[in-house]
Amino acid sequence: MPAFAPHSPRAFRLLALALIGILPFVALIPLGHRIADWVEVARLLDGEDLDARMPGYDWVVWRDDDGNIVAGYVFPGGPGDRAGIRAGDRLFMLDGQQYFNADDLKRAIDGVGPGHTVVYFLLRGDQTLTTSATLTSYPTFLYPLSDALWRFSLWGFTLGAFLHVLGLVIAGPLALRSRKARFSLLLIVTSSLWIVGNMLRLLLVECAGPPAAGTPYEVLFRGLTLVGLVGWIGFPALLLRKVMIDTRLLRPAISWHPHMLIYLPTVVLAGLALLVTVRGSLGPITLIALIEPTLFYVCCYIAVAAAVVLIYYLLQRHEAEEHVGGWGRVGSGLTLLIALGAALAVPGTMPFFADRVGDTAAGWLIVGGQLLSIAPITLVSLSTLKLGKVDQVLSRAVTYVTVLGLLFFAVVGGMAVIEEYSPMLGLSNHVVAGLYVVGLLLLFERLARRMRGLAATFLASERQRARKQLTRFQEQMRTLVDQHTLIHQTMHVIGEVFRVRSGVLYVHPPDAPDTWLSSRYHPEPPYLTERVVSLIWPHMAREGRLWSRNPELNESTLPAHLARLLEERGAALAIPIMGDGSPVGVILLGPRRPRRSVYNLEDLDMLRALAGQLVLAMERLALVEREKALVRQSAEAQLVALRAQINPHFLFNALNTIIAFIEEHPEQAEEIVEHLAAIFRHILQTGSRSFVSLEDEFALVTHYLQIEQARFGDRLQVERRLDPTLRAHPVPAFAVQTLVENAVKHGLEQQRRPGRLELTARLRADGLAEVTVRDTGAGIPALFERPEPVVGKAPFFGLGLNNVADRLERLYGHTDLLRIESTPEAGTTVTLLLPPHRAGLPVG
Repeated sequence: MPAFAPHSPRAFRLLALALIGILPFVALIPLGHRIADWVEVARLLDGEDLDARMPGYDWVVWRDDDGNIVAGYVFPGGPGDRAGIRAGDRLFMLDGQQYFNADDLKRAIDGVGPGHTVVYFLLRGDQTLTTSATLTSYPTFLYPLSDALWRFSLWGFTLGAFLHVLGLVIAGPLALRSRKARFSLLLIVTSSLWIVGNMLRLLLVECAGPPAAGTPYEVLFRGLTLVGLVGWIGFPALLLRKVMIDTRLLRPAISWHPHMLIYLPTVVLAGLALLVTVRGSLGPITLIALIEPTLFYVCCYIAVAAAVVLIYYLLQRHEAEEHVGGWGRVGSGLTLLIALGAALAVPGTMPFFADRVGDTAAGWLIVGGQLLSIAPITLVSLSTLKLGKVDQVLSRAVTYVTVLGLLFFAVVGGMAVIEEYSPMLGLSNHVVAGLYVVGLLLLFERLARRMRGLAATFLASERQRARKQLTRFQEQMRTLVDQHTLIHQTMHVIGEVFRVRSGVLYVHPPDAPDTWLSSRYHPEPPYLTERVVSLIWPHMAREGRLWSRNPELNESTLPAHLARLLEERGAALAIPIMGDGSPVGVILLGPRRPRRSVYNLEDLDMLRALAGQLVLAMERLALVEREKALVRQSAEAQLVALRAQINPHFLFNALNTIIAFIEEHPEQAEEIVEHLAAIFRHILQTGSRSFVSLEDEFALVTHYLQIEQARFGDRLQVERRLDPTLRAHPVPAFAVQTLVENAVKHGLEQQRRPGRLELTARLRADGLAEVTVRDTGAGIPALFERPEPVVGKAPFFGLGLNNVADRLERLYGHTDLLRIESTPEAGTTVTLLLPPHRAGLPVG
């Protein structure tokens, strides 16, 4: 058997279970004392009725002052206040009986019972007053003992209720994901019963006064007391059970265990509270008699829960930081000390304290203890709550509270002004009030929108800054023109914004669904490799749900062996990148760099949104690439079509010329064949190239014009001039040849007289090459009346010119590179402007 190690899990387990084992019995000690006293009294009285009745209460704090009984505090709206009793009044007699100390008077009032009327004989200065008051029952766990204590209770429980509502809103979405979050939600709900129940009782007394005996108001008040008391009794046991689960003392799935004995005091006290509420009393036990046993039980359970966490930290620090990081050693230590101090100060537990703690001090102690119980609930739920949408909930809460508060004061103040001044102005209160309310609603609707922005700025957090950074990056995605750059930038932004230790991104590009594009951010061993992704991908592709190492965030049913593989490789999150209804990739992220920093629901929403934007950006880039490919294919097809157009037409004319020369002028026929062979050799050599040099294009045109001059004879004169600096200048293939062919076919060939064709190329001052094709042919009638040249495409263009114009626009992005002018006397001049690069220069 291995030796007992003081820092082993076994040592922690033994110490913790020892504390928890004796806890239920220690927590019932005050209740046991009361039951033992009851049994002893019953034995002495031998069968007499021992049922106690609810004590009466006049809502006046009577104090001893120099031999007099003086009203120290009178609760506004209480029976004493309605009877006219004021602070400082001296009591002479009650129901004709004179009393000499405040304790005897208090016992006398308690014995009268609620619903009965008592008569006070008072001294106020030199006056003697007689008044009567109908007593009510004492408000259990409420302490109207001073104005400061009452205001502290009212605001404290209101703030506590507000915090519980925030906790419920944050924990609710998480509870749909995991058992651990559901238990945290149950703990917050149970605590809310007490906090919200007390707040409602305080507000009811503040607004409607104490409930009179036998009224429906009293029934409602007692019902709220029971609901609150059940929550107050239930939450410590749930708190301890959650601590046992978090510290691995108990598995959450089990239904029965010896540790279920921790619920023994809970069941006993809750059962007694129910019976006493229904019957009014159970022997000598009333609801007021349950205050001390309940408070002692709550303090004991909170103290043991804090002690277990503290021992866990001392003996297994690494595991404690991972599983119960919300407490911390300081938090658990302070909670333990405060709970122990409160338990020892419970009246009846330690006579030393009981003799020195007055009613008002005890009230402060109990109210403070009730409110301080929020602290351990917050600590134990913090590990769950911080995974929720904390920033969004806080921002909305601040907005709603501020706007509703302003609206409340505006309505109250405005109504007071309307009631004061409307009659003086002869206006109807109802009409003015209606218009005022409508104006307020319109004003505050705009104010709410502004307040949301101000709240977000005022509560600016790391996640809100991250959201802004991601928004800016999503806008920048539109400017990225390469898929590899896109995914590298995306992975880098994710790593920097969420401050992750390491991460990888794998995605199938839309145009290649069988391949992976990947990017890594600060890779750390053991690495998340493509092999790991290939193992989990079939399941993620089928399921399409997010996997998280944290059960509160996990949505996936990833098999246990694959989940262990991801955990061993340091993964904390696996976010599927959703394409058109199915995953196309995955983002694997390690833990965040800051200590104790975790991912939460807001982070998941931002990551999902970014993954969706990534898919859209990749699809856009794929469409752009496909469009470019189609443009290239279209240009190539048009070039092929142009060549197909040139070849049959030109070949037919050339062959006819050869036939005409072959018998009479065989030498010229041979030259024509050589020129024709050179043209087809050029076509074969250029292939599918979109561009050729001007020198090559002019050579092609020279061969073409040599054949045409042989055909036309003296009727065709040709002049060619090419600036030597433009020999290597790029020109779209067959563009100049097409213009020359059009000049011959549609200009010079259409007239009987001799014609002239000039072909020149010069460099302009703006860097453009200007190619001019000028003929003295028949001209273009559609342009005879136009004083300015036609720029770009024109309705009279045939297939060849349309082809050239379209290719110029696609290749250079300009529509003003082709210009044509024509007159009946001078013929037609076509100007072609050629930028030095495809990007295109501004055209003048």
